Amino acid sequence: KQPVVVRSRHAGPLLICKKCLGRCSAGGRIWDRVKRRLKRRSPEKKQMPRLVPVNCFGICPRGSAVLASAGSLRDNEYVLVSRPRQVEAALERLLPPA
Repeated sequence: KQPVVVRSRHAGPLLICKKCLGRCSAGGRIWDRVKRRLKRRSPEKKQMPRLVPVNCFGICPRGSAVLASAGSLRDNEYVLVSRPRQVEAALERLLPPA
């Protein structure tokens, strides 16, 4: 029997390394800023990408949090954010225009 393939009606998830968030001094502020920006970018809650904390990407930068999306993983790219003010530029790179 063949597997069934379905498409989601929601936007793709945004992945963030929880290990990096814990080690980064601004980790809590980065998490809050990403959540706030995602809510502002999406007019409807269904279209808002879900922020998913994942274990480890294996990059482990010093003093930064690693973010990735389906598109960036396909291109083998990760975005490193060390300050909350860098979140907007990171989201512009990771997510399609709203």
